[in-house]
Amino acid sequence: MGQSHPPALPRVLVVEDDPILMMALTEFVENAGCEAVEATNIVEAIQILEARTDIRTVFTDLDMRGSTAGMELALLIRDRWPPIELLMVSSQPWDATQIPSRGVVLGKPFDRRKIEATLRRFAE
Repeated sequence: MGQSHPPALPRVLVVEDDPILMMALTEFVENAGCEAVEATNIVEAIQILEARTDIRTVFTDLDMRGSTAGMELALLIRDRWPPIELLMVSSQPWDATQIPSRGVVLGKPFDRRKIEATLRRFAE
């Protein structure tokens, strides 16, 4: 009899330029029962999305180095990869009209329960 492999975990692309925050975001992803794929900048994130078809969710920080790169990435994903779910965290308030459709923005400080519940919902 062949070995049965456990089903693959849902994959979440985590985009964060701060190594300490990356550890926290990756932990949230793993606690939600998903596998984290890490990108430290927008270019790397796009390369991963172009190369892989198994990313179900992108989890990004909208406050990376004080730029709008996180939101630019979110808008690009919604345009080029519409099925991918978007979870974003930010210390700034965002107007609902600025957020891509189906995107979820959660505030800082991080609410572990909300983040993990959203990731689980996206993984279903």
